[in-house]
Amino acid sequence: MRRGILPRACALAAALLLLSSAPADRTVTLTFTGDCTLGSSDATRRWDSSFDSVAESRGTDWFFRRFTVLFAEDDATIINLEGVLSDSTAGAKGRKNFRFRGRTAFARMLPAASVEIAGLANNHAEDYGKQGLADTQSALTEAGVIWIRRLEGTVIEKDGIRVAVYAVDAAGYRREGRQLREEIARVKAAGEADAVVVIAHCGKEYVPRHYAVQTNTAKELIDAGADLVIMHHPHVVQGVEIYRDRTICYSLGNFVFGGNTRIQSKMYYRTHPATSRYGLVVRAVLHFSDDGAYIGQQITLIPVFTSGDASVNDYQPRPVTGDEAAKVMACVQFDTAFALPPCDGSDGRVRLPWLPAEAPDAPEAE
Repeated sequence: MRRGILPRACALAAALLLLSSAPADRTVTLTFTGDCTLGSSDATRRWDSSFDSVAESRGTDWFFRRFTVLFAEDDATIINLEGVLSDSTAGAKGRKNFRFRGRTAFARMLPAASVEIAGLANNHAEDYGKQGLADTQSALTEAGVIWIRRLEGTVIEKDGIRVAVYAVDAAGYRREGRQLREEIARVKAAGEADAVVVIAHCGKEYVPRHYAVQTNTAKELIDAGADLVIMHHPHVVQGVEIYRDRTICYSLGNFVFGGNTRIQSKMYYRTHPATSRYGLVVRAVLHFSDDGAYIGQQITLIPVFTSGDASVNDYQPRPVTGDEAAKVMACVQFDTAFALPPCDGSDGRVRLPWLPAEAPDAPEAE
């Protein structure tokens, strides 16, 4: 059962049955994907292989088709929308090598696939200037999708539990990181949120290991009160880390990514098999006591191939199992300091250990 989407000025609300094995345990279930670009670059838009052309030939339900059921099972699905939704080229930034744009009608793909929240904090949100960003925000709002960007977050509410969600990119964090951390601390202290999630767009493209800026950003956010940090931007899968009993996912790679007509394998580690064909979907179940106190989280990593073709991008990600899942998870393990649990043989998923909440004044020792 899904809760309805309320206007942006309000919280996302739900009147759901309690989905928990214990009477005193309430849960909020969230799903996260890698980078999504619902459109094409200017140079490739008219190619038969472009995202726009595939939308015309296969229909707009093609792209998320294999994940609609999964997304419909949660309380909110959250993507990073990397690109612009506008029917105009006005404001195009001529100095950028790559500008991504899709039609405003493409916004309707998201609610049709049970995607409720789109992050707009990334390096392509303003490919067509302020007007392109405004067009994107309007298209999402009209489609019933809530957008989040930097200090403009939203709240998911279910059974009296409130989870605040924010999106930030590297440039925005340099300018507004302190304000964001203060806002996270404030909503926690004021009781406006029982848990906080941040999706962050930073890292180095096509590098299979996270680097210091990602680590520092994620840990600063958790120190401020965030309970889960999900990262994008490298376009390849990176590792996970546990810090203060909270999970950091350093890069989920790509998901429905119209920005590339081909699968990219431009790697700086020659011996590493990473490719933009490998991606992750993260299912996070946040647990709360009957009085609303956060008590822990269960994270599941779902390996995916972002295309059914190894060379030409067909823009339709699919979950993988067996040897295919093992290839994706090998890339996650390459950048993870602890040994990951094995893939589930039936569905390819990796379920990380349960993380109970720590005492708020007891950070993990360095």
